Amino acid sequence: MNQGSRTRLVFLAWALAAAGLIGGCRPVDGPEVVVYVAVDRGSAEPILRRFEAESGIRVRPVYDAEAAKTTGLVTRLLSESDRPRCDVFWNNELVQTLLLADRDLLAPYEPAAAAALPASWRDAAGRWTPVGTRARVIVYNTKYVSPEQLPRSLFDLTKLQWRGKVAMANPQFGTTRTHVAALFASLGPERAQRLLSDLLANEIRIVDGNALVKNLVARAHPDASPIYLGLTDTDDVLAGKAAGEPVGLIYPDQDAGALGTLVIPCSVGMIRGAPHPEAARRLIDYLTGPEVESRLAAEWPGFFPLRPDAAQQPDGAKSPRAMQVNWPEVLKQLQPSSQWTKEHFHP
Repeated sequence: MNQGSRTRLVFLAWALAAAGLIGGCRPVDGPEVVVYVAVDRGSAEPILRRFEAESGIRVRPVYDAEAAKTTGLVTRLLSESDRPRCDVFWNNELVQTLLLADRDLLAPYEPAAAAALPASWRDAAGRWTPVGTRARVIVYNTKYVSPEQLPRSLFDLTKLQWRGKVAMANPQFGTTRTHVAALFASLGPERAQRLLSDLLANEIRIVDGNALVKNLVARAHPDASPIYLGLTDTDDVLAGKAAGEPVGLIYPDQDAGALGTLVIPCSVGMIRGAPHPEAARRLIDYLTGPEVESRLAAEWPGFFPLRPDAAQQPDGAKSPRAMQVNWPEVLKQLQPSSQWTKEHFHP
């Protein structure tokens, strides 16, 4: 063997050894689970990493963009239905989980931890399990909106004093899409369309995502961007508040006889035909247990656990009086409400 050949062999051996060292912390042939995640990455990633460390199961998460939250992942799951690549769907809302269940894309699996959940939040067929709730709220800038001016209802956002000063996320995506479908179901399509039309007439600004709604409100300025109010989720507002931003939240429609605030559960389910079913069940067991709900409540402002044995919000905050929602009816209204907003709302 000449010197050149020996050099090449030595280099190849070194490269293979280096690859083994680099990949040694995660066994290539070990168990793994693929999870599509619509929950905010900053909250989900540490939990998935902890499960990976404790279980020895490699987690391969796929996250979605803020602007297309949930909808993009659901579209992907629908397109992969003949040959599933995903094992577990961890969603930040419920209605599109119901859509997957309706399309028979979720396999029945009820973790033991589900027994501690209120019956009203459980799927009778065991196709999904809720993991805590968030609420749809009005965020406001505390520097520019006085306590006397605070709106009490979604309908107050249509008043002339708020013209051009309110923002909401694109209603084709995420929890905003769920919110619109819930309004169609609870108010009836005609009244819901009238409310949304009045918001458009009042020059509501449509932006890409709930986080951007909160950011616009937090950075509002009379001369540059006078967006003083917005529709978003509890976690966005309370995270901003914890960071010292001048924002507060209002649970809308809490007066007697009013509509109530939309409370949305996160959800987790196993994909029918999951490539790694045993690992999927173990991940679902972990995500639905009290430790994860307690962790989310401690680290995710505005997250309200459903389990009585999970730790509640550290500041003692309570979930608001909820809108009475018929979730199958919300699912029924998802497509017509989305079609209506597609025709009328233009970011």
